Amino acid sequence: MCNEKHIIKYYVIIVKLVKVFKGVCPKCGSPLTVEEVPGVKEVRCPSCNLSIDPSGFAIDLVVRLGDCEIRDWERFGQLSSTNQERVLQALESGLAPREIYPLLLKLKEMGALICT
Repeated sequence: MCNEKHIIKYYVIIVKLVKVFKGVCPKCGSPLTVEEVPGVKEVRCPSCNLSIDPSGFAIDLVVRLGDCEIRDWERFGQLSSTNQERVLQALESGLAPREIYPLLLKLKEMGALICT
């Protein structure tokens, strides 16, 4: 039972959904893409450091990946070429659209994707 709890925590830390605010700074006009930080209620523009209320921003959920790699290429090869490409792009960038979150978790459960 203790191992199951540890594994669940491991999944949450390595592959997790995060909230991203997307908008434009009203002062300098710079485009903003800022990941939510728990407990922080404002967004700061990285260009002019203006404090901005994110309530008017578009909000998107994305998958944040830790240090992950494909370990079982045979199982990975059973995915469609589109899904293979999406997973490889996610591994390279560290971010993925939320739509592939279930696929990433399934790959981890099968042992095809290893995250450290």
